[in-house]
Amino acid sequence: MMQKRRFIATLILLAVLLTGLFFLHLATGFHYFTKAHLIAVLLGGGTPEEVLTVFDFRMVRSILAVLIGMGLAVSGAVFQTISKNELASPSLLGVNAGAALGVMLLIYGTPQATGLGIWEQPLAAVIGGGLAAGLVFFLSHQRGRMTSTYKLVLNGIAVTAGLHALQILLIVGLDPTRFQQINTWLIGSIFGNSWTHVDILFLVVLLITFFFLASHETLDLLALREENALGLGIRVNRTRFLFLMAAVVLASSCVAVGGSIGFIGLICPHIARRLVGVAHCRYLPVTALLGGILLVAADYTARIIIAPDEMLVGLVVSLIGAPYFLYILLRSKG
Repeated sequence: MMQKRRFIATLILLAVLLTGLFFLHLATGFHYFTKAHLIAVLLGGGTPEEVLTVFDFRMVRSILAVLIGMGLAVSGAVFQTISKNELASPSLLGVNAGAALGVMLLIYGTPQATGLGIWEQPLAAVIGGGLAAGLVFFLSHQRGRMTSTYKLVLNGIAVTAGLHALQILLIVGLDPTRFQQINTWLIGSIFGNSWTHVDILFLVVLLITFFFLASHETLDLLALREENALGLGIRVNRTRFLFLMAAVVLASSCVAVGGSIGFIGLICPHIARRLVGVAHCRYLPVTALLGGILLVAADYTARIIIAPDEMLVGLVVSLIGAPYFLYILLRSKG
């Protein structure tokens, strides 16, 4: 009963915090809106220019910040469960790098005048991320079993480094316009998207997150020792592969829209476990809210820290995530 009350209180607190940050993010930009003015525009007031600014530019960016943060955080939580390694995340297991390389190959091979279809970029990201994650897990298994969770992370780092090297080789051959586009996207930016991107990503994040929540008991069993899970009737390898592919699709879709934003899938699951424990029925919703909060706060910081210019959100997240990653390494060593 105490755990349930703590979970509900945590959910309410995080939801209120996310709502406040969302409206603060919505009000921030080249032209700042006061709270009263923003509410008036949202309710149908304001000039046509203000309505366009709020609904077609800022609202899209704010919603995508929430969705991408949630998607990366939840996928990171699932990666950590199926690998039994608290250092696992989409960025460390090669998913982000693979998805980025897939999109780069698509852009590289598409004539500039032709442009990309709305589904082509997410599909290329999913294929690239899936191949990278499959390679990492293949290298980390021997005779159908994972040899070491730390070997998994080391293989992920090695594959990620190799994929980054291939990205650099491709960047060298790009013209200046495409170079600027690719470089901004690789660092991580959620600016310049449309409502179509919101619709697609909302559907992906909603369906896959609901699938994980509906399968929370199976995820709890996968977190046990492999022998225990087998004894309870779980087909470990098949089930692990299913959840792996779902997490890859979720993370790769977020990367396709927002670029290669790292560390969210590493930080948020750790904080969520400290707040509500390891039961996935409580752990996943809190992780999702924390992911949305972190990315909205990071993007808000990126917009105000050197205003009227702005930093790329991937840089801000990295400044937060890198020290936390070192903290986790030191704690694991201790």
